[in-house]
Amino acid sequence: MNLKIISLAIFLGWLLPATALALTAEEILLLKQNGVSEKTIQMMLQSEIEARREEAKDDGMGIKTIIRPGGRPAIVYSTGRDDHAQHQAEERLKEARAWEMLQHIIVDTRKTEN
Repeated sequence: MNLKIISLAIFLGWLLPATALALTAEEILLLKQNGVSEKTIQMMLQSEIEARREEAKDDGMGIKTIIRPGGRPAIVYSTGRDDHAQHQAEERLKEARAWEMLQHIIVDTRKTEN
């Protein structure tokens, strides 16, 4: 029986991404040893997997209704998550490249007569 549980825990650990598991193999074994049914453990794992999928799927885009502290609903429109630090780093890199290109340009403003 223990070999079956260990095999199941190893299989689940191999099958699912590490971040999707709420329970480690040791915790699963402890639950099993303390009388928690295999079905309950599987349900716990499945609910965590679904929660992680929803979290990953939610990119912040769309329309959401939130409840304000006073209890009134408010609609929030969003175009996605704001990764301000990454955006600033990209803009600084673009600016540095632009200055590097302009560094060796000579502009001749002399007028020629035809």
